[in-house]
Amino acid sequence: MKTKRILALSLATVFAISLFILAGCGIGSQNTDKQANDSVSSEMSLSPEALNLLYSLPTPFEVTTLLEQAKAGYIFDITNPVDNVGKYITEKDKAINLGIYSADLAYAATYNQVDNTNQFLGCTSKLAGELGIAGIYHPNLVERIKRFDNNKDSLVDLVSGIFLTTNDFLSKNNRNQVAVYIATGAFVEGLFLTSALNIVAVDNTQISGIIFNQTDNYEQLMSVLDLYKHDIAMKALYDAMLNLKPVFTDFSQEPGKQLDAKQANAINDMIEGVRDSFID
Repeated sequence: MKTKRILALSLATVFAISLFILAGCGIGSQNTDKQANDSVSSEMSLSPEALNLLYSLPTPFEVTTLLEQAKAGYIFDITNPVDNVGKYITEKDKAINLGIYSADLAYAATYNQVDNTNQFLGCTSKLAGELGIAGIYHPNLVERIKRFDNNKDSLVDLVSGIFLTTNDFLSKNNRNQVAVYIATGAFVEGLFLTSALNIVAVDNTQISGIIFNQTDNYEQLMSVLDLYKHDIAMKALYDAMLNLKPVFTDFSQEPGKQLDAKQANAINDMIEGVRDSFID
């Protein structure tokens, strides 16, 4: 798998931070050249219970903060390559990968990485703009981030505020399907980053636990996706996410013990297969 080839070549830390501003935004009309099956609609109404499930999903910081606490490293090469951003054509792919880049953003911010800011900022801004989400871009954003070089908490607070503002807007403007795509991409990327780091950890006890502790979040997301199964594009997404179910049902870890290499690699292959179908 690609993860193993990348990690075998280099385990050196490469620094990156991505930041996008999505406050006060709106969704524009759909492009006519999009495939109908991959267009994003906003017409479906969800029950209050379903809305609560969707918008109570944690931000990517839940996973990346746990990774830092487990003393997992920061490896830039396992994030979604910046060069990929131009190949996302359908609204579905753009929204999913906006979620994926958001998880990469949280990963970098958690580790207080401030280099390559413009690269990831360009990715998130490009996808948000093409989705019709108008963002507030501070001209001095890069300088603001530089000032956070030695203040990780300020950087994390800023990015967390972006996530919360985005969810708040999408909820109030009935852009639930867009929110589902973004949440799915962010969840899968967070899971992938964890599994990729898990297979190279000297002691993967804590990192493996992070994977299995995502069971409730996975079930919560699948409950939301299940409500959209009448939609062709969302049904395809639901089916893809079903491929992750064995991660949470077929593997187990003894308390306080490492996950053996065979299981760790099998889990990573499963997660990477779903993730690659989203980013390729």
